[in-house]
Amino acid sequence: MFGFADIAIVKYTHPVEETQTVMTYVIAEPCINTKDTACVDACPVDCIHPKKDDPKYATETLLYIDPVECIDCGACVPVCPVSAIFALDDLPEKWNEFTAKNAAYFGR
Repeated sequence: MFGFADIAIVKYTHPVEETQTVMTYVIAEPCINTKDTACVDACPVDCIHPKKDDPKYATETLLYIDPVECIDCGACVPVCPVSAIFALDDLPEKWNEFTAKNAAYFGR
């Protein structure tokens, strides 16, 4: 049998290049001037910002979902009291601009 000294561990590293940001969920127009944070509390990965304790909360008109951090779980959708959160495929065409707005908030 193999002993501890007989096992070799080889690690390969591959550079990862982000070539395109893909949104999974988008917060749209109904959130403007509402900013209910039930979605923030429901999110298991902390990808919705700004939070109430963030200085930007006072100046931003809506909340945003980080397209890189979002794990596509959908936990935020049913808790939104104004139905402002949509899966990208379900986003009404009239609110397509909010996809870019959500990504831009995070510099993506």
